[in-house]
Amino acid sequence: MTDYQAIVIGSGAGGLSAALTLSRRGSSVLLLEAMPSFGGYLNPFRRKPYTFNTGLHYLGELGKGEPFWSLLDTLGISDKVSFVELDPDGFDRYIFPDYEFRFCKGKERFRERLMRDFPKEERGIKRFFNVFDKIMKAMDASMSQEGGLFSMLGFLLKHPSMIKYSRIPYQKLLDEVTSDRRLQAVLNAHCGTYGLPPARASVIIPLSVWSHYLAGAYYPKGGSGAFRDAFLNALKSNGAEMKSRSRVVRIEKRGNEFQIETEAGEKYTARVVISDVDPVLTLGKLVDPQMVPSKVQNKVKRLRPSVGAFWAFIGTDLDLPSLGITDANIHHYDDFDLNKIYDTLNASTLPEGVPGYFLTSPSMKDPNGGHAPQNHHTVEIFTFIDYSHFERWANSPSMKRGEEYERFKEQMGQRLVKAAERYIPGLSEHMKHIEYATPLSNEYWVNAVRGGCYGPEETPDQVGPGRFSSFTAGIEGLFLVGAGTLGGGIMACVASGVLAGGRAASLLGLKL
Repeated sequence: MTDYQAIVIGSGAGGLSAALTLSRRGSSVLLLEAMPSFGGYLNPFRRKPYTFNTGLHYLGELGKGEPFWSLLDTLGISDKVSFVELDPDGFDRYIFPDYEFRFCKGKERFRERLMRDFPKEERGIKRFFNVFDKIMKAMDASMSQEGGLFSMLGFLLKHPSMIKYSRIPYQKLLDEVTSDRRLQAVLNAHCGTYGLPPARASVIIPLSVWSHYLAGAYYPKGGSGAFRDAFLNALKSNGAEMKSRSRVVRIEKRGNEFQIETEAGEKYTARVVISDVDPVLTLGKLVDPQMVPSKVQNKVKRLRPSVGAFWAFIGTDLDLPSLGITDANIHHYDDFDLNKIYDTLNASTLPEGVPGYFLTSPSMKDPNGGHAPQNHHTVEIFTFIDYSHFERWANSPSMKRGEEYERFKEQMGQRLVKAAERYIPGLSEHMKHIEYATPLSNEYWVNAVRGGCYGPEETPDQVGPGRFSSFTAGIEGLFLVGAGTLGGGIMACVASGVLAGGRAASLLGLKL
């Protein structure tokens, strides 16, 4: 007799959602997490008296009845966490050398701002939104798409825009609608949310991100920890068992039963396994190779990870509002050519400055959320950086990588803080706490392949069927969730958990 009906490996947003979906359907569930704390990117960390987020900066589509709210409602937690709506008139500031654009709530308002700033580009802007509307309509329809080849052919005939745009980079769409380099830059300025320049990103991803935030931007009261805790509390209420410090090292299947083994030698059995670990690691390291079909093995070998990042987490006693810092995120670019900026950030030789970075203050978004003491603030800054700069230390244990690594981190961190002083003058002299994190930190804490922030990179060949969007890998009873399925980002991961959890429940014969 199996120990559990379902075992979920990894407690990121996808794993939490899958475990909660199954436990709410009456399944016995064991959730195994390798690290001391649950949550993956939702897990904050505290450095007294400051609390920092690691992956949640803002969320969209959380108004009542909107897609993300509906997912949380399906999970029974829409009323268990509260959100602050960020300034609808400008929750993102896209700042270029001599120009700033503020991204706002509402498609019509967004369109009007583009028309105001680029009056000669009216035709191109209309063309952009025409394509946007067609792709989003097709994406909505695809969520309910089922069936085989003929069903897919019917879908494509109804949505021919998907044939044209689903397999090309975003730059081709930008070139199609405008030659104005400033307008192109604005239409791509949210690229930090998926970590790719327009020359490499799938058209589907930037348009999906626009759609997500055009409904407004929100931040959970109490930060990412409060959001994570809503899942954990619901899991406890529904009888799920959760074990941290339980790193899974092997997944085997004997007949209709899976056997899971942890690093400590503990063994558990289940009828269904859901992995929130990257597909490259799940199918390339954890699963018995004899279980993995050759086509799946080849697909795993082809997957390329997303870009890594360098973070600075800062606690400061500066009066941020007096310096013009609000709840808006700052996306800084030294150039209108974002392809050039990404080439510079990912080059083998580090640039002298930081040509592109993201700056945000959780304590400004949620003043009563416990992020910092009174009259203090938290600031989080990150920039992308290639994993190769840190690869020489990859096999060294965390916190024991040596003086050279620490010096390099400090050098990179000072460079990032100096760049941010454009917006927060005097920051370097008012840091009550400073902590840096590298792609190796990401690799260690959330098991990210080569420190990638968003799972497999979201290029045209690695979205949709290029990922594991079916949540399966040719092994009955094994399901995949997380950034390697529908895509990077918290909402996509939550959706993957709900959908994969539902399929697992059907396999187990659980009623709705």
